[in-house]
Amino acid sequence: MSELKGQLLGMILVLSIFGIIAGTLIPVFQNTATRLESEMDVNLSSQVSERIMNVNI
Repeated sequence: MSELKGQLLGMILVLSIFGIIAGTLIPVFQNTATRLESEMDVNLSSQVSERIMNVNI
């Protein structure tokens, strides 16, 4: 019976560690994706305005 309790405790510890890691990494990835998206929007809009200016010249 004690072996079963040890295995259950090990599973609970592993799952909680993975939960903590996922809980910290998911917001980091979301913030990075949002920042990259905004930077890409700025870069794309500046490229489009440069091309429009080149066409008008």
